[in-house]
Amino acid sequence: MGFLLLYILSCFMTTNQDYAILKAAAPTVVDTFALGKPQQKAKWKTIPTIRVCASTEVPTHRVHLAARYWESAGYTFEDIRKDPLSTCMNPHAGEIIITLPEVGFADSHMASTRIYTDKETGEIVKAKIYILPKNARKDRVLEHELGHALGWMHHRQKFHIMHPNWHQGGYDHSGIRK
Repeated sequence: MGFLLLYILSCFMTTNQDYAILKAAAPTVVDTFALGKPQQKAKWKTIPTIRVCASTEVPTHRVHLAARYWESAGYTFEDIRKDPLSTCMNPHAGEIIITLPEVGFADSHMASTRIYTDKETGEIVKAKIYILPKNARKDRVLEHELGHALGWMHHRQKFHIMHPNWHQGGYDHSGIRK
């Protein structure tokens, strides 16, 4: 089926260069579509604040860009601020903190997020994003991790913001609008 689609589309092309671009941009049907909609395992109890730990060396403007992505999908954040202390290990209630990874962080991961939920209501009360400075500057990594901090699970649709593989992800946020 994927080959048929490529054949039909190639009939409308004018140059080999165009074909190469389309071929690279047109994945097979198996790679493109995930079954079902993205799943959110929990929602926030309050509107969260994002606190950036100084030790991460993540630029505040980069965090603002990632937050704007989620704001365009209907989410809100109370505030985004840099913590002047060199380390800030624990988030307070109502906070998402961005900090350096702890010991045992796998080198194969670009970042990781942990959410803390209220045992009675199941709502998110705080979250912690672990990220190395070099990865925070890469496109979509902070956006993806903020998605986890907002309760979203991985979604294997190619080009989706919550795709577990950075190379196959993108900025698509279908199914996750608030």
